[in-house]
Amino acid sequence: MNMSMKRSRPLLLGASFAAVAALGFTACGGDGPSAAPSGLSPEGERGREIARPSGCSSCHGIDGEGQMGPPFVGLYGSTVTFNDGTTAVADEDYLRQSIRDPSARQVAGYQLPMPVANLSDEEVDDLIAYIRDLTVPPSTTTP
Repeated sequence: MNMSMKRSRPLLLGASFAAVAALGFTACGGDGPSAAPSGLSPEGERGREIARPSGCSSCHGIDGEGQMGPPFVGLYGSTVTFNDGTTAVADEDYLRQSIRDPSARQVAGYQLPMPVANLSDEEVDDLIAYIRDLTVPPSTTTP
């Protein structure tokens, strides 16, 4: 084996490790670039941009699809079940309370406690608009 082949293997391994690490950090932190979901209102787009650096995307998914936390997609207007068996409709009041006081109620199936986000009222409004925009309207087709 010549010397140039010996040098290329560690560099290739290092490059592969860097690529895997970058993917992992993007998936966990929610800071990486992403294709913007279509159909967001201006408020919803601002909410999407707030969700990334605020940490929401780390658990609720970079595009609201969920991961370690409940998905934002389809959340608005749905019925949410909590660990104690009670339910609530995910309307603006529920979302605002969940963002402001995340320990108030734990969604069933998700054990990781949500951290408190120190967001302004306007940022909370935009985040709620983002969650609302990610809700697919019910189908109007009939059988």
